[in-house]
Amino acid sequence: MEARVIESIELWFQEAGSEEAVNFIDFMLFMNESACSLLHRDTLHGIFTYQVRYQDGTTQSVSYDKDEWVAYERNEWQTGMNGGEWVWWLVERWRFVVEWWSGRDFRTGDEIEENFYGIIPYGEVQPLDVLLYSIIENDAHNTEALIEAGYYHDPLLHEWMAIPDSTESLRPLVLAVCYNEGIIETPRTIERIEVTFTNLTTGAVQSLASALEAYQKPANLDLDDMEYRDDMFYRDESIQGTIRYEVTYKGGRVQYVEHDKSEIFMDWDMAMINWFFEHWKKLYEVYAEKSFPSGQPLQRFESGYDYWKARLSPEAWDELIQSTDPFDQRLLTDREPHDEIRDAKEQFEMMFDQAAELYLEDLRHGFYVDQLLEQRIDVESSFDAVIALYKEISEAQQKRRTREQLLYGEKDEGDFN
Repeated sequence: MEARVIESIELWFQEAGSEEAVNFIDFMLFMNESACSLLHRDTLHGIFTYQVRYQDGTTQSVSYDKDEWVAYERNEWQTGMNGGEWVWWLVERWRFVVEWWSGRDFRTGDEIEENFYGIIPYGEVQPLDVLLYSIIENDAHNTEALIEAGYYHDPLLHEWMAIPDSTESLRPLVLAVCYNEGIIETPRTIERIEVTFTNLTTGAVQSLASALEAYQKPANLDLDDMEYRDDMFYRDESIQGTIRYEVTYKGGRVQYVEHDKSEIFMDWDMAMINWFFEHWKKLYEVYAEKSFPSGQPLQRFESGYDYWKARLSPEAWDELIQSTDPFDQRLLTDREPHDEIRDAKEQFEMMFDQAAELYLEDLRHGFYVDQLLEQRIDVESSFDAVIALYKEISEAQQKRRTREQLLYGEKDEGDFN
């Protein structure tokens, strides 16, 4: 095989209505906005062009319309992406391939530990070996053996590349696109989040809360044996549609994020919005040291007995102390200290796993890079908007569950979390 060496590669962008193309890195710096944000912005339209010069003196130009759909079957969940995402993914893919091949962090050159976790779009946290597999899955050209030998076939440029000789030429683009080098990122404050559901069959658009409240479970679904009780609406394939987030930030900027109703966050096997809330719940409790969403301060109790007495309602406490169930009795005789603040940090670390310390460091500076919105968010000033959405959704879920109890007689033992 003849592997080519990239001598230089530049990404240019010609915005719709403009007669001239601009270097995309310069455009990022001028807008002071990350590549990921620009490429996913609904209001930005135009043509992206990669200009590549190879070591043998030949050149290549590859263009994609930002809104063009590119069919590319990576796996059963991702069969394509729009032109903007496709252009962005070329750079992200190169970064992961180089890191896997070299065993070193692309930016710092530091050796990557064996248990290093990389982060890919939409919050999935996976080992590098799994990341590489996700990149070359269903790939007709690339294999681990070929990449290990220094050869990589790029599906956007349709060329075999020599990894060791091309890496340095890719550095400016990778640092700009993957690491936002040169961008001064000011955390954004979320003022409001509105979530709607568009029914693919009827075309009807309504708030997600209204759709959840009105949802009727399939007749053959047993609530007493329902593993995915709070995900029923999202998993019900008889209803097809799109969930759309309209996020208003302080200053008036609006962001839109869409995903298929049935899309599931695979790492945790839960609906995307529930995963969004789980992240913010853990963030709130470890950052504010308060219970989500009530705002009740987390405490340290001398024993499990003290904990349950303080946290249960008077009715629930009376029911517990009168219970003869062995499990309930163990709660009453539990004399071990119960530290809610420690538990919150442990839950946070479990959620983010190997990346937990990175996120904790961000929180020490007051921000969090939200993986659904793909934005750097000022956490303290954004909690109210997230909690308001959580309450709206959970109240709709509770109304549906109350209706189901009346219809089917099941005892409601579920919780939106």
